[in-house]
This record gives sequence, structure tokens and C-alpha cells, in this order.
Amino acid sequence: MLPHERLSDLDEPDGAGHPGAPPSVLRALNAVQQRLEAIAAAPSHGDPADLRATARDLLHAVDLSADVALACVLRNQVAGSYAMRHSIETAVVAALVGRRLHMRPAHLLSLVSAALALHATGRHDQAVAQAVHCTRAGEPDWFACLLLDHAPDAGAGADVDAAAHLLRMADRYCAGISPRNYRRALLSDDALGRVLELSPDAELAAAFRDEIGPYPPGTVVRLASGEWGIVAHRDGGRPAVFCLRDAAGRTLTVPLPRRVGEDGCAIAAALDDEDSEIRVPMKQVWGPLGSL
Repeated sequence: MLPHERLSDLDEPDGAGHPGAPPSVLRALNAVQQRLEAIAAAPSHGDPADLRATARDLLHAVDLSADVALACVLRNQVAGSYAMRHSIETAVVAALVGRRLHMRPAHLLSLVSAALALHATGRHDQAVAQAVHCTRAGEPDWFACLLLDHAPDAGAGADVDAAAHLLRMADRYCAGISPRNYRRALLSDDALGRVLELSPDAELAAAFRDEIGPYPPGTVVRLASGEWGIVAHRDGGRPAVFCLRDAAGRTLTVPLPRRVGEDGCAIAAALDDEDSEIRVPMKQVWGPLGSL
């Protein structure tokens, strides 16, 4: 894996330790992670008000740049504890797809709060026991239970059911692209395919596919030309790629921008970080928005 910036590098939230610094998605998500760690360690152990305030901070980070927020999901694979990082990554993915589905702001906030609560509440390992009163298709549903815990209007059954399914999809996707001790991370297109294959909801599946895509920002790719690089932006289905190696495998002194669909540029395949061995700080690709 890459020696990326760590989610635990920040001392103060919201860039407080960087007076005058331009906004940074990476820094903002670092602050969210610190706040989530504090919530998990507090006696209240996942107070809904604290989680909703933290969810607002995460949505603000996504507002700075959805592409950089997605890149943080891919590029921060070794940052912080797996539990907190996974909750944040799941929240980012769920928020982006929820917005594509035009979720009401209150429901989107509940969705993100529930995603953050996946591990911060300390209840994730007791899913079945906690979900016994929340059912979907006659089976206990942990994700619906989380949403009901954080929904301002728990009576909206259909909305909770759809949001629970989206939360489940985001959880599976982020788990798939994360390396574990017993397996390597799935490639981004493979992880997407597996999530979509298991989705019984065509509308949610289409929104997830269209929003995240097979090669989201942060994905290391090989182009049809043989060049290697990192997807920097989605740009409406014509991704911008930051090329770091030429077709012969030589590192480029000056990285070259490429855009899929122009001059025959096409993505041939996603690459595993361990195989590509591309080393680059987020700031080099995304500028101040990717800085610590």
C-alpha cells in the first residue's frame, strides 16, 4: 500500500491548527475521524446529537469536493483504525449516492449519522441482537435499526427501507476495497460489480453505479496507451487521469494530464496499489484540497 497521509495526523478539527490555510477535504475528514474516535471513547458511546453534528462536518467536507472525498476513500487505506476509517468511508459513499437520489436533507443527515455509527456506537458486533425489532423481508436488519436510531421521523418506513439498503451497499463496497490481513483489496471495478450484483433494487443500483463508477478518483489505472496514472476527477463520465509513468514504465518528471475520450485516451484496467507501486501524495494530484 502507499504511505499516504494518516487520518490521525491532525491535532485540531476543521483546520484549526492551520490558520490561513486553504480548505482541505483530507484535513476536514481527518478532523471528522478524530471527533468520531472521541465519540466512541465517551461514556455516552455514540450520542445521537454528537453523531449528527459529526455527520454535518462530513457533509461539509464532501461539499468542498466530492471527487477529493472519493479519492480519500481510495487513498487513505492505511490511515487510522480500520473501524473508524471504514465508518467514515461508508458515510462518504452513502452521502454521494444519497444526493444523486435527491434524498431530503434530513434523511441524508440520518443516513450519514447511521454510517458513522457503524462502529462508533460499539454495537456493530451485536448486529442481530440490536436489530431484532427492525425487520426487512421478515429478517432482522441492522442497517434499518441504525437508521431508525438516527432518523428524525422514524415513521417514514419506505424511506428507511431504501436508505438501509443504500447503507448496506456502501458498507459492502468500502469493505471490498479495503485490504485485510487475510486478503488483498478488491480492485474498484470488481468491488462495484459485486455490490451491484447483490442489489435487488434497480434504482439504487443505477444511482450507485452512476455516482461511484468503476474507476472513482484515487484509482490507479493503466491506460490503453500503456501509461499509468491516477484518476483525479470524474468529470461527467470522462475521467481526468494524472499520468505518472509512460508506456515503458518510466516515471514521468512532469506528470501529464489525460482525459478519457480525448485523443484516443481510454482506461484499460484498474491496478492494485501493491502491484503498481505508484507513490504520490494526495496534494500532488488534488492540490490544497488534498493537503494535510
